[in-house]
Amino acid sequence: MSINFRKDHRTIKEFAKDIKYRTLKERFLIELFAEELIKMGRNVIVENYGVDNTGKLLKKSNCKPDYKVNIDEKIYLCEVKNSPVKHKWTFKKYHLEQYIKYKAYIVLFWGTGFIDKDPKKIDKENTRWGIIFPDKIQQMLDFYEPFKFKAFGNRLCIQIPKEHFELYIDKIRKLT
Repeated sequence: MSINFRKDHRTIKEFAKDIKYRTLKERFLIELFAEELIKMGRNVIVENYGVDNTGKLLKKSNCKPDYKVNIDEKIYLCEVKNSPVKHKWTFKKYHLEQYIKYKAYIVLFWGTGFIDKDPKKIDKENTRWGIIFPDKIQQMLDFYEPFKFKAFGNRLCIQIPKEHFELYIDKIRKLT
């Protein structure tokens, strides 16, 4: 996937900065996910998968899931997503299609607050998390009408309202 496609309306400098911050945020969230599972008595090992997750701007990338997560000796390809608000989730349609292609799971956090620049400022009171299985990703794509969303570079997106969260997430959990 070319850099021009990925950066959409942003300058190279803005895009590089966004990549750096989002990579830090996603690393923080996948580590938080692992900690939560360990507290539940699970054995967890997280490895990079799709990219190196250093936050460096790459000239060419792919849409492979970012992480390979070993939970109790079973491997899951996972993409980390975050919604700063607690009343909706917004996803780029193309990315969801790629996760289905790779049979990837979405580790989703929502209600976190705007933590792109400092993930440690996560809103622990309102943050919830859960996992969306590949078949549920397909159900979301089948049910919701895509729309162009300016905040996501005018990409086709779908939006899930709070009332439908339980239809797609395996179990909604609060941070412990």
